[in-house]
Amino acid sequence: MARISNTMNQDIKVISLVCFPHMMSHVYWLVIPPMFPILMSVYSLNYTQAGAIITAFAAVTTVAQTPVGFLVDRIGARTVLIGGLALEAVAIGLFGVATEYWHMLVLAGIAGIGHTVFHPADYAILSARVSEERMGRAFSIHSATGYVGFAIAPIFMTGVAALWHWRASFLMIGIIGLLAALVLLTQSASLSDSGAKKKADKKDDDAEAMTLQQGLKLILSLPIMMCFLYFVLHQMGGGGVRAFLVAALNDMYGTPEVVAALALSAFTVGSVFGILSGGFVADRFGPRVATAIATLIPAAVIIALLGWVNIQGFLLVALLALAGFLIGLLIPSRDLLLRSITPPGSMGKVMGFASTGSNLGGALIPIVLGYAMDNMGGQWVFWISGMFVAAAFLTFITARTRYGS
Repeated sequence: MARISNTMNQDIKVISLVCFPHMMSHVYWLVIPPMFPILMSVYSLNYTQAGAIITAFAAVTTVAQTPVGFLVDRIGARTVLIGGLALEAVAIGLFGVATEYWHMLVLAGIAGIGHTVFHPADYAILSARVSEERMGRAFSIHSATGYVGFAIAPIFMTGVAALWHWRASFLMIGIIGLLAALVLLTQSASLSDSGAKKKADKKDDDAEAMTLQQGLKLILSLPIMMCFLYFVLHQMGGGGVRAFLVAALNDMYGTPEVVAALALSAFTVGSVFGILSGGFVADRFGPRVATAIATLIPAAVIIALLGWVNIQGFLLVALLALAGFLIGLLIPSRDLLLRSITPPGSMGKVMGFASTGSNLGGALIPIVLGYAMDNMGGQWVFWISGMFVAAAFLTFITARTRYGS
């Protein structure tokens, strides 16, 4: 009994240490957009120039994340995680002392480098340190904290700006990240992923680390590419709803913005509850194709239905909450699927590569749905988003590699 208690306590400690910086990474992803009106006023920017700050951040992250994943597997996840968090915190904090537009572009690029570390390092640590029977729940809590970070960022940034000054918003959120990095440094013994590396060395006849060529062959293999495709489709489906729901409902049915925004919030909150519930499902059943079908197909039908039927009020909010819940329910199983097809000691490079699919999907879907809104009508926002959500279940055919379907 004492041994079980000690194992549980260690799991809780590791999950807490990993999930807080993950939450901060999502905070940092969303600290700049809520400040657009202030930044545009102070620096005399137009929307294109303001948007370029986010583009610089996202572009650097997309390009650098896979190489950072290889670095995680080579030198260890905890060093990369602590360094990346500190780097991003400093870069975001320095927005509070920037005096020129180009300063923010440079700082956004530096913050993007720091942002690359979280998925490869987090999943490497969780895979190595958390008990097998709690792995699904660990992944679910990890994903859920990211959504919490998205919720915190706008409130914190605009709130501090209103109470003190917009520069204080950036400085304070940067200091919080630095303090978090300091805590991780003092607890670094709990963040070692060496257990996975020992397994990899034992499995390897030559007891040598995977070469660059072998690593590239691994991430370009069919099972890993299917997981990469899942990230792309997931972001294009769910991300498309988040980006265009309010505009499309208002354009098609005259839905008041406050009602549409409430429905969008319900979609996000439903996703969080789905992710947390999905941890138990993943631990109980593994990443099964049946789970993907039972969650993504109904969610896709609900989303597509909004393109045909004028649904208003409570029913609209409830349906979108249900769609978000179903999509979120599969996320921990997705993470277990990726882990099940990843050799020991390679979680950094594999997750670093696969999760760039979200960046790619996030870059593509605004263009696709923006064109649809301009030329074909708002209903296509829901039909296209629903199609991508439904198509994502096809990537779960690789679940047969370790678990039954």
